[in-house]
Amino acid sequence: MLICLLTGVIHMIETLSYSARLAGIRKRRLYLAGSLFSLLVLVARTANLIQAPLLGSLVDAVIIAGTTPVLVDSFRMIIFSATTGSMLAALLIPTFINIFTFLIASLERSESMGMMFIRMINTDNFFKRIYHRLERSARRPRFYHLMLLRERRIPKSLILFTIFVASINTVGVLSAIYAGALIPDYRLTASQLSGVLNGLSTIILTFFIDPYASLVTDHVMAGKRKPVELSALVACLITGKILGTILGQLMLLPCARLVSFFTLLLR
Repeated sequence: MLICLLTGVIHMIETLSYSARLAGIRKRRLYLAGSLFSLLVLVARTANLIQAPLLGSLVDAVIIAGTTPVLVDSFRMIIFSATTGSMLAALLIPTFINIFTFLIASLERSESMGMMFIRMINTDNFFKRIYHRLERSARRPRFYHLMLLRERRIPKSLILFTIFVASINTVGVLSAIYAGALIPDYRLTASQLSGVLNGLSTIILTFFIDPYASLVTDHVMAGKRKPVELSALVACLITGKILGTILGQLMLLPCARLVSFFTLLLR
């Protein structure tokens, strides 16, 4: 359950990072928004550092007990927690856009991340202020941005790429670990092959998704496109991520078999 919780947190943070870009456009401070995005990445990686040894301990216990098939159900729960975390983040995006807008302004005044947090903490009624800030920032999610897909302003292929990348990122490590559990004598080799799957998703992300997202962002900053188009793009990317985690349920075993096949070729 702790692994599931950490997985949900990691995917929630990854999804919420999109709100930093939207807040940066709103305040016209993309580099400051990038600093806040780096902070989110740091939190996600810290959670991942805790999750990885727990996952390894679970797999070792299952192999020793000789109950490898149990791993499938456990991994499906972990994938489900990734979907849950992404969906929760999607609902919180409008709220976090306002929170990041506030943080960008605070960071600009403080001129450093450390000083910003010190000033926040070193105030009277700190928790009360946090509560009021969250209350003022709270917004309901809006889904009308997805309607722009019907107007063909966003390439449909972008969503397909996003779904594929999200599914591979969700099951890449899990499928490699499961393949190692199936062939325990070569589980170290199998676990290292997760980089092949994740490398493929990284190539697609680098060549097809990130350039288009950056282009739309630059066009919005330059006034060549409307901000609503960037909001629609973010909504589509988040939708693709959620669908990708769901697709991960179907891709877990095929990816594990693929990793097992290549592992046996390398022995």
